[in-house]
Parts: sequence; C-alpha cells; structure tokens
Amino acid sequence: MSQLQEAMVALIVVFHEHAGQDQLLNKTELKGLLQKEFGDDLGNAKDSSLVDTIFKGLDQDGSGSADFTEFVTMVASLTALTNEMLLKK
Repeated sequence: MSQLQEAMVALIVVFHEHAGQDQLLNKTELKGLLQKEFGDDLGNAKDSSLVDTIFKGLDQDGSGSADFTEFVTMVASLTALTNEMLLKK
C-alpha cells in the first residue's frame, strides 16, 4: 500500500477502536481517543472544557455523537493546522 492508503486505513482503525457499538464517538470516547492518540501534543485532553470545545466542533450535526465523516473532518482540520505551524518554523 502507498503511504496515503496506509494513512487512510489508520484513520479507519483508530475511529473504530474508539467508537462504541453504535460506531459513533460520544464525548467520553472522544476524550479517550484524544488522550491515546495525541497525548500532550493537543494540550490537556483531561481538561473537560477542552474536550467539550473539540466535541462541539466535531459534532457538526448536533446529534450528540460524531460519525466517521465528522471525525475525518476533525483530523483534516488538525492536519491543516499542523502543516501551517510547521511551515512557519
């Protein structure tokens, strides 16, 4: 597989590792994902206000949970921000 294909598979695997039986991320599952996948790089994911803010942006349809498309949108946004930060260095 190409690097991009491997990255796509990794996104799918990470989402499904953290999503519940309903294949959606609730706020608790998102918090666990952020802590495991980003650690201190994203700030203090243990801070409930940070998780609330991220979840509010992630839950674009206001359903109270995030589906895979919403998750991928979040990852794409974080990737774009990271790219901007790296270009400025």
